[in-house]
Amino acid sequence: MKQPAISTGCFALATLSIFILSAGLAFSQTKMASYAVAAVTQDSTHPASAQSEIRGSFPCVLSKSLDSKKLKEGETVVCDTAGRFHTEGGLLIPSESKVTGHVTQAQARSKGDPQSSLAMVFDKIEVTKGEEIPIKGVLQAIAPSLGNSGPDTGPAYPPGMGRAGAQTTTPPPTPGPQAGPNAGGVHPLLNSESKGVLGFHNLQMDDNSVITSTGKEVKLDNGTQMMIRAE
Repeated sequence: MKQPAISTGCFALATLSIFILSAGLAFSQTKMASYAVAAVTQDSTHPASAQSEIRGSFPCVLSKSLDSKKLKEGETVVCDTAGRFHTEGGLLIPSESKVTGHVTQAQARSKGDPQSSLAMVFDKIEVTKGEEIPIKGVLQAIAPSLGNSGPDTGPAYPPGMGRAGAQTTTPPPTPGPQAGPNAGGVHPLLNSESKGVLGFHNLQMDDNSVITSTGKEVKLDNGTQMMIRAE
């Protein structure tokens, strides 16, 4: 008479075990799913461009002339990369990629101002149509236009730019003479070591990348060489 009671107890115990096992399995699946969602969310907040940061110096040419007498703070500055290179994340930045920035200071000489000034920063590089990489770029050096050689001259720095490790994919040309600001007629070719103003009359650049002149305005023509340092 006691045998059925034992069978009933065993059946109840087995049922309870199956319930606990099923609950544990469901919990594990839910936990794994939550981990997968977290992983996707983390990846989505770190796009490929964020892993391809640009550091170091790279050469550009000015796409449109600038005149401190006509410019205002916030106006757009555009130039093109003068050679192709890779970011530290391996992304190729093609030659003639558009680099966009804005004016931070523009002043013409007046009775109350003994000199004119011009300053700018650079905010992004357009790698392909619609794909941009943000940068924090400042002017490192400027020099007169190289004429018809333009942006196809190639990168004016050796492979392996500083901390970024950005690599050039075209051989660097031999730099021209590093002329001072009063060396008229000489058009030096900027490289990663170039600093300040080279080859221009009556222009100077301070440690804050502000270009100044005792003339009526600071004017940079289309094609002006620029060495930009991304920080």
